[in-house]
Parts: sequence; structure tokens; C-alpha cells
Amino acid sequence: MANIKDVAKLAGVSVTTVSRVLNNKGYISQDTYESVYKAIDQLDYVPNQIARNLFRQKSYYISLIVPDSSHPFWAEITKYIEKKLYKHHYKLFLCNTGDTEDKERDYIKMMRENMVDGIILGTHMLAESEYQNLDLPIVAFDYRVAEEIPTIYSDHNKGGLLAANEIIKNDCKCVLNVTAVVTDKSPSINRHRVFSETLKKNGVKCIDYIWNTKQRTEEYHQQMNKLFDEYPEMDAMFSEDLIIMNALKCAGERGMCIPDEFKAVGYDGTLIAKISYPSMTYVSQPIKELADTLVDVLLKKINGAKLHEDIILKDVCLVKGQTTE
Repeated sequence: MANIKDVAKLAGVSVTTVSRVLNNKGYISQDTYESVYKAIDQLDYVPNQIARNLFRQKSYYISLIVPDSSHPFWAEITKYIEKKLYKHHYKLFLCNTGDTEDKERDYIKMMRENMVDGIILGTHMLAESEYQNLDLPIVAFDYRVAEEIPTIYSDHNKGGLLAANEIIKNDCKCVLNVTAVVTDKSPSINRHRVFSETLKKNGVKCIDYIWNTKQRTEEYHQQMNKLFDEYPEMDAMFSEDLIIMNALKCAGERGMCIPDEFKAVGYDGTLIAKISYPSMTYVSQPIKELADTLVDVLLKKINGAKLHEDIILKDVCLVKGQTTE
């Protein structure tokens, strides 16, 4: 197996020069770069990544901590985060907590011990002090963790208003506003607050319902059937895409005509919203832009920038489908 001395000999340079090329340190002429990398290719030399990372004082690993990466929204944003990180030569540690404190605490302990360069938080079950004591660059998604940790999120006020106006235009009488968010620390609760307030101001009955997020995704359909039984007067629903997809399935199984007898507006704009039948009306979040911004802010923090301000992405829009008229 070739080593760094073999590369230096073939390239006609010193071992120190090869090391500087590999670690991108100091001035190196283009000819030297080409000679070294040509020698690396010819010898099929694999640099010692651990040693290089120790030299750089970076691991080039980022941790993404989420509640459930099988959920359509988390699956999509994870994909974009991984792609963006890879372009910057970073690898991703993906951690699923299942919305449990102990598991999140274990993952954070593991991240500290395994020298990740930073953390993207998509779940936040622990006390503020536990994040502050990490001494790592952190950026949070859709949740205010601590003052010094920037939070990235969509304009949920705008999203809630877009959904409410669509329901009002459709002359709905009794609407279920189904939320899985129960804390004011998450800006995403604002979409449901604005939605509910707007409907009530316009004389539309709006029932605010808290969805049980502790159940498995495959149990959503059973819970949705109970919801239809509990609120037979319901003629419309607003919620995230996955919940709305289950509502459309239940409505169809009950012989309800969509959108004549039952209307629905989803939220997120994930793949299931785009391929649902009938086609879903939904509020689209800029998922790729959210992922890119999370990565951009975290990398700036890793490189020493003092960033604390939240960033709100305004590009939220309504996409019309067949679940409203």
C-alpha cells in the first residue's frame, strides 16, 4: 500500500509539500498541485483522514438531530441538508430521537465525544442549559432553543393566512385546525394561531385539535377515523401534509365527495402533497432553501462568525389542487 513518502518521491517534491497540498495549507503552485494529485491517482494513495482532521482541528462531520427521518417533511429536508453539506466536503450524522429526552441527550453526548464540528437541531426536548453547555456551533430549525442559537424557519404567519383565506373562499362552515405543535417556542405554531383567528374573525367555526404525535405514523389513519366520528359536522380541515393525506383517505372511504362535501388544505409541500389523489391544495414551505440556509449559517458559525439572529424565509405560497374549489 502506497504511503505519503511514495507520493512525494513520484511527484518529485518533499513530504511536507504533499502534506500542505492535502491540507490546503500555504501557497502551492498549480504545477505542484497537479504533480501531487497525479501521483496520488497513479499510486491509488488514500490519505489518513483521521490524521488530516486532527491537523485541521476539524472532523468534517455535522450532526442532524430529528424526531423521525421517515416523516415526509424530515425526509425531504434531510436530503437537501446532506446534499448541501456534501458540496462543502462535510459528512452527515443522522440521529432520530423519536421525540424522547433520553435519546436526544444520548445523541448529544455522543456528538460531543466524537468531535462533530456542529449540530443542526430539528428536535428540542432538553433544557436550554444542556444546549448552551455543548460548546459547539449550533443552529436550530423551527424552534427557539436559546438566545445565542439562531433559528431558521418559514413565514408561518403568512402560511396560516393563505390557508385561512382559501378555506373562507370555499364557504366552509365547520373547520378542524389540526396541530401537532403545542409550544410557543416553535414559530410553526403561528400558522395554526393565525389560521384559527382569521376564520373566527370571519364567522367560520374553527375547532382547534391537538394531534397525538406519540403514535406511529402507521396509526395515523386510525386516529383520523376517530376524528371523523367525533366531528360529523366537519366539512374542512387544515394540517400538515401527512395528516391531510390520511383525512382524504378517510373521507373517500366514507363516500364523501371531495371537494363538494369535504375540503382540505395541507401544509409543507412535501412529496406526498404533490402526488396525492385527489391532488392536494397545500401551503408550500421553501424546504430546499430552509436546508441551504441551515447549512450556510452553521458553516459560518464553525468558521468563527458570531450569528445569533433568527432568519425567516418569506417564500411561502399556496398551491391549488382538487381538495378546494
